[in-house]
Amino acid sequence: MSQVNSRLRFIDVGRSVAIIMMLQGHFISHTLSDYAERKANVHSPESFGDVLFTIWSHMRGLTAPLFFTITGVVFVYLLLGGDKAQGFFKQKRVRKGIKRALSIILIGYILQLNYQNLDYYLSGRINQRFFGFHVLQCIGTGILILLTLYGLFRLSKLKRFSVVLMLAGASVFLATPFISAYGDTYLPRNFHAIFQNVIHGPNSFFPWFPWLGFVLCGGAIGAVLREFKDSIRKPLFPVKFFLTFFGIVLVFVGTIKLIGLYIPPEEIMVGRAISSALRLTEVVLFISILMYAERFWKGRNNAFIKMGQNTLEIYVLHVILLYGAVIGIGLTRWYKHALPFEYALLGAVIFVLIFAVLAKYLDHIRAFIGRIKQLIKSPFVRSK
Repeated sequence: MSQVNSRLRFIDVGRSVAIIMMLQGHFISHTLSDYAERKANVHSPESFGDVLFTIWSHMRGLTAPLFFTITGVVFVYLLLGGDKAQGFFKQKRVRKGIKRALSIILIGYILQLNYQNLDYYLSGRINQRFFGFHVLQCIGTGILILLTLYGLFRLSKLKRFSVVLMLAGASVFLATPFISAYGDTYLPRNFHAIFQNVIHGPNSFFPWFPWLGFVLCGGAIGAVLREFKDSIRKPLFPVKFFLTFFGIVLVFVGTIKLIGLYIPPEEIMVGRAISSALRLTEVVLFISILMYAERFWKGRNNAFIKMGQNTLEIYVLHVILLYGAVIGIGLTRWYKHALPFEYALLGAVIFVLIFAVLAKYLDHIRAFIGRIKQLIKSPFVRSK
C-alpha cells in the first residue's frame, strides 16, 4: 500500500507523522525513569514541564487512532480505484488485500514469539501472550472485514459505500462500552483465548472494540475521497469535509446520550463511546489540515515521506529493537524506565533518525537483497 495517488500525498504525510509519533512515544514511555509518576499527574500539572508532558501524552494517545484510521483510508481509496466491472476475486486490489491482510496477521503472531523460550515451545507449551490480539492482528482482520463489506456492498443495491462503512464504524464504537462492561468475563464465553482476545479477552491489546471502528471509519473517509476525488484540491473542500464529519459526530454523540438515559451505566456508556468519536474527530481535523498543507509540500521522496510509505517494515523492526520481539533482547532490557528526561528525549530523537535513514535507503536494501537471491539461484538455474 505504498503507492498512493498523488492527490492523496497528504495521507503519506499523515502516516509519516503517525509512525514518528509511535516511535518516539514508545521509546520515551518505556525508557523515561519517572514516566509512571508523570503519567499519574497528567491531569493535575503543577509546572510548565508537566503541561508539556500533558500535551505530549494527549498527542501520544492520538497515535493509534491516526494509524488505524489512515490504514482504512488508504486501503479503501485504492480498492475503489479498481475496475468495478471485474468479478470480486478477479480484482487486483482484492487479491492483494487478502494476501496483505493474512501476511500482516501472521507477522503479528510471529512477533509475539521469543527465541529465548525455544525450549519452552519445544516442550509443547506456549505463553498465553502469544495469543494476544495486537496492532497487526487488528489491522489485518480489519482489512479482511473491509473486503467482506465491499463484497456484500457489490451484491446490494446501495449506492454509497462510505455510508455503509460509517454506520459499521459507528456501531463498533457504540458497542464498545457494553463489551467492556463484562470485565473479567471474556467473550465469546468458553472460547479459546485466541478468539476471545479479538473481542474481549485476557490479552486484548487492540481488540475490535473500539479499534476496528477507526479502521472502518477510515475506510468511509477513503470512500468519500474517492467519490469526490476531483474536488479535493478545491479551496473549500477540506473545510466542508471536516464540517460534514463533525456534524455526523454530533448526531452520534446525541444518540449515545439518548440511549444512555435508558440503558445504565450511563457514565461508562457516554464516556467510552464519545471518547472514541472525539479521537476520530481529531484525526479528521488533522487530515483536513494536511489537505491544505499538501499544497505547499514540496518533498516527494525524502526520508520523511519514505517513513510513511514503509510503516509495516518500521513497525516490525521497532518492535524487535525496542522490545526484543522474536530475538528476546531489546533496548528495554537495559534501559526500561532508567533514563532521565534529557537522555530519554535524546534517545527518542536518535531512535527516530535511525528509522528515517533506514526508510530512505530501504529500496536500495531491497534491491541488494534481490540481487543476492538472484546470485544464489543462478547456479541452480544454469545446472538445469
